[in-house]
Amino acid sequence: MRPLSLVLVVATSQLADPSTPVFQTSSVKTTAADASVPPSIRLLPGGVFRATNATLRELIGFAYQRHTFDQREVKNGPAWIDIDRFDIEGHVAGEHVLDANGVPQTRLMLRALLNDRFKLKVREENEQRPVYLLTRGTGTSALGPQLRPSQFDCSWVLSNKPPTVPPGQSPPCSMKTPPGRLFANTVTMPTLASLLSQHTDRDVVDTTGLTGRYDIELESSDLKAPAGYTPGPSDLALPPAAGPPLSVAVQQQLGLKLEPSIAGVPVVIVDTAERPIPN
Repeated sequence: MRPLSLVLVVATSQLADPSTPVFQTSSVKTTAADASVPPSIRLLPGGVFRATNATLRELIGFAYQRHTFDQREVKNGPAWIDIDRFDIEGHVAGEHVLDANGVPQTRLMLRALLNDRFKLKVREENEQRPVYLLTRGTGTSALGPQLRPSQFDCSWVLSNKPPTVPPGQSPPCSMKTPPGRLFANTVTMPTLASLLSQHTDRDVVDTTGLTGRYDIELESSDLKAPAGYTPGPSDLALPPAAGPPLSVAVQQQLGLKLEPSIAGVPVVIVDTAERPIPN
């Protein structure tokens, strides 16, 4: 799987800008590598950010996401950013606030923390690569039957109990990939492109021009469950998946197309980083 990104060349120095949001309180602790504890980076109710057993490269990728489920490629940096692991917790005032792309302002706070505690300096550069362009289907403006406008507000969902959903599906503002299926709710088209990138041999770049958020159900033989997947009761209630290849499924079920092309894919370049002093 290839990580996804987009344009711009930007040098980053968040703490030089006094308007940059920061955590009210935060802690950074070095933790011993433990294969039995999978790395986790989560936004929790109550304005809590929590990373467990995460490497600095994983934290940078999360901090520089441009939309939900964006998988940024992070290049260069000292060897320890793939080896040392950290537990980080930060608290914001109130609840997490989302921008128009569904990206929590909390990510800006994490950038500020990484710049301060890890002396991190990064930049973004374009790399021309083979990609798939996610486009509208030709000959019709209608969406496919399994691509529907969403009725939910992610800011509300983050601060309330998610509503009940049908068996096997994911709650609003989330996704899941049982074998042969993709359920993604309240997501934008760039987010869908990032999710599809996880199941193709190249990055998928959104060029649909569709705005807003959508609920998506996709069934394809090319959709693989993530490593360590264990089906829950709702997944076991699903009938066996028997969908077509991904390109066919995207066209038939979503009314979209995957078209091979060459495009600039921005990557995050680590210029400097230092080990933090735990607190």
